[in-house]
Amino acid sequence: MADAPWVALGSFASGAGSLYLLAQLREHWAKPGAKWFVATIGIITVWSTVYGVALLVSNPAVRLALEAITWGCLLWLGYVFVGFALGYTGRRATLESVTFRGLSVVPAAVTVLALSNGTHSLLWTDAVVTRTAAGTVVGYTIAPLGYLAIFAAMLFVTFGTMLVFDTVLSYGPLYRREAIAVGLSPVPPGLAVLAWALNIGPAVNLTTLAFLPHIALDTYAFVRSDMFEFHPATRRAGERAAIDDIATPVAIVDVAGRIVNLNPAAEAMLGVGKRAALTDGLDDRIDGDRFVPGEDDDRFGVTNSGRRREYKLGQTELTDGGGTRLGYTAVFQDITDEIRRERRLEVLNRFLRHNVRNESVVIQARAELLAETLDGDEADHAVTIGQAVDRLVASGDKARTLSEAGTDDADLEPVDLGALVADTVDAVSADSGGSVAVDIPDGLTVRSQPVLLGVVVENLVENALQHVPDARVTVRAAAEGDEVALSVSDDGPGIPDHELGVLDRGEETPLSHGSGMGLWLVSWATTTLGADLSFDTGEGTTVTVRLPVATERAAGARVE
Repeated sequence: MADAPWVALGSFASGAGSLYLLAQLREHWAKPGAKWFVATIGIITVWSTVYGVALLVSNPAVRLALEAITWGCLLWLGYVFVGFALGYTGRRATLESVTFRGLSVVPAAVTVLALSNGTHSLLWTDAVVTRTAAGTVVGYTIAPLGYLAIFAAMLFVTFGTMLVFDTVLSYGPLYRREAIAVGLSPVPPGLAVLAWALNIGPAVNLTTLAFLPHIALDTYAFVRSDMFEFHPATRRAGERAAIDDIATPVAIVDVAGRIVNLNPAAEAMLGVGKRAALTDGLDDRIDGDRFVPGEDDDRFGVTNSGRRREYKLGQTELTDGGGTRLGYTAVFQDITDEIRRERRLEVLNRFLRHNVRNESVVIQARAELLAETLDGDEADHAVTIGQAVDRLVASGDKARTLSEAGTDDADLEPVDLGALVADTVDAVSADSGGSVAVDIPDGLTVRSQPVLLGVVVENLVENALQHVPDARVTVRAAAEGDEVALSVSDDGPGIPDHELGVLDRGEETPLSHGSGMGLWLVSWATTTLGADLSFDTGEGTTVTVRLPVATERAAGARVE
């Protein structure tokens, strides 16, 4: 079969091979850059099939028309390959830029010129159709504009190859062989195009035959590995977060929870370098609680080298410019010291609740016995001891109430302000023997936490009655827009400036401190509730707390 069109058979083989590659990559077509890669392989399929058919036809006009189509394929192949490289490496902004879209004019113009070359001969001249052993070929002289078009196509392919090759190599040894395959895959068809353009070798264009090793190398790189499943767009999106310069451990993971990048703090946390951990599941690298991609965790334990640290885990979704989810940025906030402080406070709270209270009960009982058995000043001393212990126990109860109160929005509920204030004032007045006036409209409802709001009212009223003998204390409330202004007023000398200064600073010192727990409890409780607290000490003292109005108001009855 000396006259067998062997190049045509090779061209059809390249087309079939490219279709096989497309079928193998079908599940990855939604990944970044994959649609452009599909277009690239699709153009190879068209070019190979058209050229194979062209070698078999005998009609000169049809043969020239098919030759023009291959010129269009050459230019479009380079352009869409650059699109694949930009999308695959995470350069979505460049891919969607006006500049890149404008470059599509080059292959479009060359396609039009090629199809109409018979009327202007701008791409080639002196075309001659001849029959050879390889098939029906066209010999012609490439015009300067034709060489410029070929150069543009080669430039496109070279630029795209450099982008993919450099980006994939950044993974280190993981995909080194696959990266070399990607870098080498355009070489055979590129050399074939140059040989044809420079009229080196046989008259037939061997580019479609050179697609066979090209497709084989791409199949090895993209089918036999996870290069489309584990793509550099995830890494590039993570690197834009500039994670390396912060002291907080940050890990970039893909949607499957596999490590794409680690900052130095995360390397120290895990006890491993990012190159060694690349593509490992983050959960596999943590000897502690289970890591779930995309799920935050208020307390996340990590144990490495025999040491356990507690972290608050927050995750942020990573997407490209088109909204495709690529992975997550996992940020680990070390809360070990905070947890230890919480545990120490829990121990201290238990100590206050049990030990101190039990011992106080013993002291109270003995003070009462002494007061009953002693006379005169000695009995007064015993009574004073009992009163001091009462205040100590009351302070412990207040501190415990605040520490046990919830702080989440879920703890907030509609509260009938008039009912809560009335109950609280009755209890305080009964203990102190003072008189308090209440002026609150019926059905005025706020969104608050009943326990903490009760702490605020109780301590403000109690503070006024204790520090201002025979004071006239008034509790008022009124709706002001979306808020309710709750105020407690007395006609005493006012709260000393140093007491208010301590609250403003948020801390006490040996030379500057408050005289009790009351105002501290009011300050902490209002802060926890997200309420505004203000003091007016012009004539007497007026303390105002501003609370949000509940969306639904009670009709004169307590809201349970």
